[in-house]
Amino acid sequence: MINVSGHLRNERRATGFEDLSTALTVNCCGMQIFKTKDYKQNRAAGRVDYQLIYIYKGAGHYYIHGKWKSLSAGNVLLFRPKEAQTYSYFFKEHPEIYWIHFTGYNCEKIIQKYNLHNCYIGEHSLLKTFFQEVIIELQLKKPFFEDMVLSNFWQILATIARSHQQILSPFGNDFSINRLVIQLNQTYMDDWNVESMAEYCKLSVGYFSHLFKKRIGSSPMKYLTELRIEKAKELIATNSISLSNIAQMTGFNDPLYFSRVFKKTTGIPPKEFQQSLLTINTPNWWDE
Repeated sequence: MINVSGHLRNERRATGFEDLSTALTVNCCGMQIFKTKDYKQNRAAGRVDYQLIYIYKGAGHYYIHGKWKSLSAGNVLLFRPKEAQTYSYFFKEHPEIYWIHFTGYNCEKIIQKYNLHNCYIGEHSLLKTFFQEVIIELQLKKPFFEDMVLSNFWQILATIARSHQQILSPFGNDFSINRLVIQLNQTYMDDWNVESMAEYCKLSVGYFSHLFKKRIGSSPMKYLTELRIEKAKELIATNSISLSNIAQMTGFNDPLYFSRVFKKTTGIPPKEFQQSLLTINTPNWWDE
């Protein structure tokens, strides 16, 4: 068995560590690869901290709610404090397991925020990397290592939550919409409309519009308009380009139409926005 782990403290306790003086603390993190021997764990009284397990390869067998469950790669398990932990790994199934123990007074709120529970999220090499980074930080304990550990742990939680959400919602996993959003951010000045966007995604106009709004939260043209106005605001902030040129550079052929859209989106005309920036950036010599 390959067993690699990192620990916050030099002391080891089978029951773990509880620390309610902090919002969130990672106690330890590890990786286990079983190649020649089976492995069994039986903590009838559980631990005093939380444990998150990610099955990256192979399978694991867990006694949950009074019965054994065999879980394949891609599954995540959460054990709360004092919850019995009984499970087995068989080397013939080539399991590769990542685990992390954490504690703190804010754990339940964090679990609720990320909807963390026993679920399937698939195999993610990036998630494996985050676990490995936590292990290394806990082993080396370089300056600010605790901040680095928490940063990677937040990414673990966010990756699990996002992956699970994408599996539940086909809209969240639509590759064509993701490609379009990236393309719009690069070519917002081009002559886009709903028809050309739908064609880019190879979808009907009606289905595309529904899918885009479900995925992004706004209609395609509203998203494009707001994107263009944000780019226009960035260009205005340079104070070196005329408003008519900025209109053309952001996809508005008519400067008057650009002005109306800008005011409708931001609440003020572009000229007034430009003057407000000049006022902010001009030093008041009389105050010196």
